[in-house]
Amino acid sequence: MELKLEPDAEEIDRMMTLVTKKIIDHLNAIETPVSFDIDEARKRALDYSESMPEEEIPLEELLDDLFERRIPYSLHTTSPGFMAYIPGGGIFHAAMANLIASVTNRYVGKDFSAPFLAQIEADVLRWFCHMVGFPSSSGGTLTSGGSIANLTAVVCARTLVLGEDFSKGTVYASQYTHHSMWKAFHAAGIPSSQIRNIAVDSQFRLDTESLEKAIDEDKARGLTPLMIVANAGSTNTGTVDALSRIADIAKKNGAWYHIDAAYGGFFMMTLNGKERMRGMERADSITLDPHKGLFLPYGTGALIVRDRDKLNQVFSHHADYIPDSSSDIDLWDFSEMSLELSRPFRGLGVWLPFKMVGAAVFREALEEKLELATYFHQSLKSDQRWEIVASPELSITVFRYVDSRKTKEELNRLNQRVMDGVNRKFRTNISGTLVNGDFVIRSCILSFRTHKQHLDWLLEDLNDALDRVLSESNGGG
Repeated sequence: MELKLEPDAEEIDRMMTLVTKKIIDHLNAIETPVSFDIDEARKRALDYSESMPEEEIPLEELLDDLFERRIPYSLHTTSPGFMAYIPGGGIFHAAMANLIASVTNRYVGKDFSAPFLAQIEADVLRWFCHMVGFPSSSGGTLTSGGSIANLTAVVCARTLVLGEDFSKGTVYASQYTHHSMWKAFHAAGIPSSQIRNIAVDSQFRLDTESLEKAIDEDKARGLTPLMIVANAGSTNTGTVDALSRIADIAKKNGAWYHIDAAYGGFFMMTLNGKERMRGMERADSITLDPHKGLFLPYGTGALIVRDRDKLNQVFSHHADYIPDSSSDIDLWDFSEMSLELSRPFRGLGVWLPFKMVGAAVFREALEEKLELATYFHQSLKSDQRWEIVASPELSITVFRYVDSRKTKEELNRLNQRVMDGVNRKFRTNISGTLVNGDFVIRSCILSFRTHKQHLDWLLEDLNDALDRVLSESNGGG
């Protein structure tokens, strides 16, 4: 039987030509953020379930199936009009880097196996540490995303603060903390009775008075403050917590201070971002998501820590089948700093784009997103029909239509219909959330492809949708 797992050079060239043509066609048609009925597509997807194929299928047929019948029926998170949730950019430079990393398939779980590649990853993490203001003793590890970065931080804190008995440790986070944080607490074995959901203030920031009160009450009961989590750009409202004040509280109580900056962290590359997130450098650990703020394809997150040795203290483990790589050479051994042994070469997806275009290009793109958020916010404020629920501290704006003559339930339905009306135009895409029980509309500007004209489209689509909804509600057309 002929084995086809090793294509020759001619076949590789043929396959890459076919794939490249499909990719270029896809990128040329990337303007539309969504162009299908989501619920209908979910039902139809069940019809595409198939058994494992025993015989080969020509690549041409498979590519047609993917690019014509499957990929289009999904949220186009890379579209310039996609401003829902947290957009994913997916820059081509990083996709190319990921292809190189996959084809060469070098093992970077241990430093001795690919020292030059391990050094690339270490350099990337040093860039991140320098960006947030960490000292030279800092370090970190790249992960699959913010969820695993948050879990790694909780496990690290739990071990270092509490030792082997973590039955009395308490953790504190605001009600707007990302849900992956709550899952991390549970996965790390923190009892539900010792997880504190702290209220937010009128600006949706973690209420520091409530935080201090909760800590004092727990200490009086013989419990130990384990971790305090702050947001540097919450998912719900884009809020940046009082980072310096929370650092003071964490230090006073001996708690590990973690900042979830998965969405907002890379705005630290900009002057305005540094000002708005002052105090980030005082954290013990920070979660970052390059596949958000650096526009990379999904699958690259990061945890950075003030003291790199603390990761080694928690995750270093010996196995007889792994060569001892200890030496005086200060290469980073990522298997000794994280939960992973087998891991992809994630660093190339950051390193190659930065080398190809330079950090200034990323900085300028992020500065543009801050400016666009301000422009969008000011445009909404000029129309009294819109209420700004949360002004953009970074690039998220939360707003809704208001009318004092209507009930809360009526307003919730109206705003839902406005959002749906915008999305049904298939030009821009936004999302909704609940704030204090109110359904609100939410825009997040983070794609490197999104520019002023796309905000003008969104403003036009919002006003058109609102006019239509109000006309229908009043018995018109």
